[in-house]
Amino acid sequence: MTEESKLAFQANKSANIIKSLCHLYGISIQDATDLYYQSDTSVLIEEGVSDLHCRSDNYLATIIWDEHKNT
Repeated sequence: MTEESKLAFQANKSANIIKSLCHLYGISIQDATDLYYQSDTSVLIEEGVSDLHCRSDNYLATIIWDEHKNT
């Protein structure tokens, strides 16, 4: 996988998780984006830790939401 394709995959994954946050929790795209990029989980996803990027978008959205609620 080239560096360019990795970046495209990460951008697509991030966008899908943000959309899932909107859909699951009824929040705005701006709030979902802020929530995603402020989470520790987003860093782990982008670094490829524990193959989190292989998990479903809804699952990851739930993890990020739980992280937000616990802070």
